[in-house]
Amino acid sequence: MLGALLGALLLPARLASAQAVVPAGFSDRLVVGNLDSPVGMAFLPDGRVLVAEQKSAVLKLVIAGASPTVTPLLTVPEVQNSGEEQGLLGIAVDPGWPARAYIYVHYDHAGDSKIRVSRFTVTGDLEFTGDGSLAIAEGSRYDVLTDVPDVANNHNGGTLRFGPDGMLYASFGEDNTPCAAQDTVSLRGVILRLDVSGLPSTAGGPAPKALITPPDNPFVSRPDPNARLVWAYGLRNPFRFHIDPPTGDLYIADVGAARWEEVDRAPSGGLNFGWPHREGPIATGTACSDPNTAFTPPIYAYDRAGAGEASVIGAGLYRRPATGSERFPAAYDGDYFFNDYYTGMLRRLKYDGSSWSLAPAVPGQPSASDWGRGFETVSDWAIGPTGALWYCRQFDDTYQPVTGEIRRIAYTGSTGTPPAPPVAVLYGPSVSPAIGSATLSFNLLHPAVVTLRLYDAFGRRVRTLIDGESRDAGATPVDWDGRDDKGRNAPAGVYVVRLDVEGGHYGQRFALFR
Repeated sequence: MLGALLGALLLPARLASAQAVVPAGFSDRLVVGNLDSPVGMAFLPDGRVLVAEQKSAVLKLVIAGASPTVTPLLTVPEVQNSGEEQGLLGIAVDPGWPARAYIYVHYDHAGDSKIRVSRFTVTGDLEFTGDGSLAIAEGSRYDVLTDVPDVANNHNGGTLRFGPDGMLYASFGEDNTPCAAQDTVSLRGVILRLDVSGLPSTAGGPAPKALITPPDNPFVSRPDPNARLVWAYGLRNPFRFHIDPPTGDLYIADVGAARWEEVDRAPSGGLNFGWPHREGPIATGTACSDPNTAFTPPIYAYDRAGAGEASVIGAGLYRRPATGSERFPAAYDGDYFFNDYYTGMLRRLKYDGSSWSLAPAVPGQPSASDWGRGFETVSDWAIGPTGALWYCRQFDDTYQPVTGEIRRIAYTGSTGTPPAPPVAVLYGPSVSPAIGSATLSFNLLHPAVVTLRLYDAFGRRVRTLIDGESRDAGATPVDWDGRDDKGRNAPAGVYVVRLDVEGGHYGQRFALFR
């Protein structure tokens, strides 16, 4: 049972509130909701958005507006989604659109323990001269890569991006095999640079590696065809990276192991970022037997000690468009944003000409270090056509299957007022892990009507402990006898307690043993 609990404990330690907190003059706005674990997105040149759902493996078309529309286009076939981090993970649009009406997807492939990058052909209203409807035929698939190892169910990487050079960059984790990240042949712990311009327009594949190898890749003279595809290596799990359009530099959010989450910059190919010899700014003392010693340090790292689970998610450099009703002020141009998937903080880095550091705080910022808060379960970011910073939130705090959203942070230009402080604090069990039963508690800043419910790790409601009742200010303990609403003993596992008060949601997760 302990093994199952450890898998389920990948849930965030602090759940998302009803509204993210951003500085004065900015707003957090819903684009579209009711999505099933949206994990990645990509804009078409006309502003339409393609969204990838991780577990359902469905690609959807979103046309934003006052009445947004969401249309399923394709269920990517043969996707392995049983592992916590497996599924459909990334999507990219060919830069030659609409003449090259292709989309590319990154996914765990069912049946052969491999990760694939595949291309599909899009048909329909490609130039958005009509209603914007599109279609993707499953039979149009061309497999670009089919042999990236996927022995473990985590550390898959998952990003596809096109650079200003027209090359397709793809990230892959070290497949929970740390020493493999130092081997340019293994296709683990790497970012690949692929030339897809010469692929046939028909279905088929896999592509001959010689056909997709750019002649200026850093290891192109190596004898092994895998090494010739590598652009960067020595990475643990580069789940999200972004490419700066003006420079072509890669900014890589590499998820840490025990102590450090890091952001790496690759201004050129061939760099080794050190994993598993180094994590963040420190040496790990790994026993991997290889001669590599020249490592590129991160541009920024933060200590994850004490945070429980942590995973850095890059948002890339903010590049201010020439026009746009929601674009950030000029002072933000070139700043790097990133969030943590579990703690929900959103931070902003500024470059001073020699190093990167936290940008000075602005009015309404929730803390000196955090530009925003409430960004738990956010898995991908992109700059929208009007200058807003768009993001995917995979789940809300109930973890129900279809509660994912696409949202955007827009600059409103108004000074506004600082966000209201929280009206409650929710605590987990007084004894952790809970054995058979649990005593929970919350603290109200003033009298209020509250609802307190328990959910299992799959988002199913287990027990209503308080149902819309008034409670006085101060601390209130609540005993749970370990039973569900029907009086049955709840099984051992991970549970989420959620407090609803005055439109806000507060949550904590905990383990119940028996």
